[in-house]
Amino acid sequence: MPSWFSIVTDLWPIASTITPLILLAGFFWLRTKFPLKEDFDKLADIVDKLGDEQIACSARLKAVENDQVSEPTRVQIMAQMTVMSNKVSRVEAQTEGVQTQLRTANDYLQIMVERGLGK
Repeated sequence: MPSWFSIVTDLWPIASTITPLILLAGFFWLRTKFPLKEDFDKLADIVDKLGDEQIACSARLKAVENDQVSEPTRVQIMAQMTVMSNKVSRVEAQTEGVQTQLRTANDYLQIMVERGLGK
């Protein structure tokens, strides 16, 4: 019966060759199972950007809510009245143009009726 020391000395070359290969394969397998530090850094940057965007959107939403609740100022009313006045002026100009076209068409039809009836 061989002693444990002779068994270890006989198996030592095999164990010393195979063990690093098994450990190396295990480390590579573990590396594929977990993300890299660079991936975490990129994700942290994206989360920071999203946080900044959310803060900006919250601020804009708060400003819109304040505008909705608050009464308009005199300057805002005057600006809106100026815009409305410009729109009404354009509508009046277009209406005058249509009225001119209708008068011309009416005159043309009247001439045609007079000439047709005069014969």
